[in-house]
Amino acid sequence: MLENKDEIVLDATNNVFVGPDEYFKVVIDEFDGQVVKAWHVEDVNGNKTPNLAERAQGKNIDLMLNVKNRTVAHFVSRYQVDLLTEQQAQIQKLASAAPAPAAEPSAPAVSASTGAPVSVPIGIAVIAIGIIAFQATRKKGA
Repeated sequence: MLENKDEIVLDATNNVFVGPDEYFKVVIDEFDGQVVKAWHVEDVNGNKTPNLAERAQGKNIDLMLNVKNRTVAHFVSRYQVDLLTEQQAQIQKLASAAPAPAAEPSAPAVSASTGAPVSVPIGIAVIAIGIIAFQATRKKGA
């Protein structure tokens, strides 16, 4: 487990922290001087997380990665039900806010499946894991 001994200060001008051996980066995308409105993590290959500031509303930046690690899994298991419930509520809110598709005058299409594509639950699971790890570290520091 990597843990910083020294405080990391990030702000509008110093907005990137590069981890040991450039294994990861923490990047502040939007900071108004008071609140971090957007931040993300990048791995060594350039893969980026979505905005991680939404849930904490810019109040803190805590991060715990790799939920398969025994140390991290303990924290994740405490919050997973609450976080998945919150995710489900957000998805329903977005779905209800979306405009209804316009009806086409063509013949109805025959659907082979009435379920959601496989990518939807996988995407939700990935987002939930990120939120779970973030929330676990936030609650630990409180």
